[in-house]
Amino acid sequence: MNVIDDFKKKKILVIGDLMIDHYLYGETKRISPEAPVPVVRILREDNILGGACNTANNIVSLGGKATVIGVVGNDEYAVVMKELLQKKKIKSILIKDSSRPTTVKKRIISKGFFQMMRIDHEKKCPISEKIAVNVFKEVKKIIKNIDAIIISDYAKGVMTEKLTKSLIKIAKENKVLVTVDSKSKTPKMFKGCDLIVPNINEAIMMSEIEEDIFEMGKKISSMLKSNVYITRGSEGISVFDKSGTHTHIPPVQAKKVVDVTGAGDTVIASATLALCSNLGLIESARLANFAGHLVVQKPGTATISPNELKGAKKDEIHHFLKESIEVKQKVIEQQLDQIENAAKTIVNAYAKGKKVIAFGNGGSASDAQHFIGELVGRFRIERKGLPGIALTTDTSVVTAIANDYGYDQVFERQIEANAVKGDVLFGISTSGNSPNVLNAMKRAKKMGCKTIGLTGKDGGKLIDLCDISIIVPSNNTPRIQEAHITIIHIICDLLDQEIKKNEKFSNILR
Repeated sequence: MNVIDDFKKKKILVIGDLMIDHYLYGETKRISPEAPVPVVRILREDNILGGACNTANNIVSLGGKATVIGVVGNDEYAVVMKELLQKKKIKSILIKDSSRPTTVKKRIISKGFFQMMRIDHEKKCPISEKIAVNVFKEVKKIIKNIDAIIISDYAKGVMTEKLTKSLIKIAKENKVLVTVDSKSKTPKMFKGCDLIVPNINEAIMMSEIEEDIFEMGKKISSMLKSNVYITRGSEGISVFDKSGTHTHIPPVQAKKVVDVTGAGDTVIASATLALCSNLGLIESARLANFAGHLVVQKPGTATISPNELKGAKKDEIHHFLKESIEVKQKVIEQQLDQIENAAKTIVNAYAKGKKVIAFGNGGSASDAQHFIGELVGRFRIERKGLPGIALTTDTSVVTAIANDYGYDQVFERQIEANAVKGDVLFGISTSGNSPNVLNAMKRAKKMGCKTIGLTGKDGGKLIDLCDISIIVPSNNTPRIQEAHITIIHIICDLLDQEIKKNEKFSNILR
């Protein structure tokens, strides 16, 4: 993907709560004689960048350039953090505050128990006005040389309301993208940011809505005048643009989840880089979804590389193609007779001077038009055009009927006007339950037309109204539609073969 290659050109400022994740790895073989707790013999220790530092680490790991600005204590861990950032080639502006410690999360990891305990060294209170002014001064120095600001707010006190509002204001003045990952209980201070990325629990807190994802996202988007990604773990990402329009990004094909630590940092980092690289809101969410899926397969506070992200996209493409093949294999196993009978019915209708009328909604409307295009135009052989009508092509008729009689009548009314006994009505509905398709088929049956239904799932109500029903046995609408167009092409192939060999159609061949 070219957009991933463009990440290396992007300069991202990460500002917020800087942390160190200190891991103590050991083994447990006995219970303490002092208390009923396991004894862990420490074998090794690691210091890893956490919090906003991990977000910056994800930026660099994905190929971008990162600078972090934040507050640390006047202690040994501030020195450790500086060294870790330098080692990862992350520029840092660390403002010391002797009144608070550098935030450190210590995790004790034991074979057989995995993570046994976490110990937090931190001070959760707002930074002083003086420290906040110093932070903002540093931002002003570099604002013209960055592409985006990520506010990584773990509610430890660095992102005060005044500082946050000032950051968003100066970013807008300099046309710099602002994205937010926050655990704050006062989300209104992020009003005007370009994107905020809460997880489901944070979204509940921000919106004060507990169950309705749609209303939750709309409220947050409206409140902050911002685009919103609600990350939902194994359920994917729900995207709300600034108007509140909802698009759901489904989860990536399930694999083993090892550790969700820092997954939000990966999502915000990859989404920000994608948006900076001119990828749209929805496609950026898809890419971030892939990134989050990859990182939770790794232990601890982890990152991913551009090649891993590219590879994951290829894996997903492979999955989609395999899924499509599996659905078509089911069609082979279950629907060959119906497809053959549908082709014969259309051949017989044309032999008697009749026509084909096709219709459907959305993607099925496109399929209906495609089918009629193959008939009136040509498929494989040179022949005269075959009579056919797609009921979705005349916008004046469709909108007049929908306005005067209701959308459920848009096909029935046209069939009443254009169909005659013996015509073939070809209705397409992935669910088999579209009211306007059902009404049209009822009318066609009363008029003595032949009816063919192309549907999915269990066929729905449509199968009871059709002489021939071709059912794609799947609940996945895109896979159903892919099989539908394949079936339409097969019918066209069979029709062309019959026209070529049958003397009844000699006047049709050129």
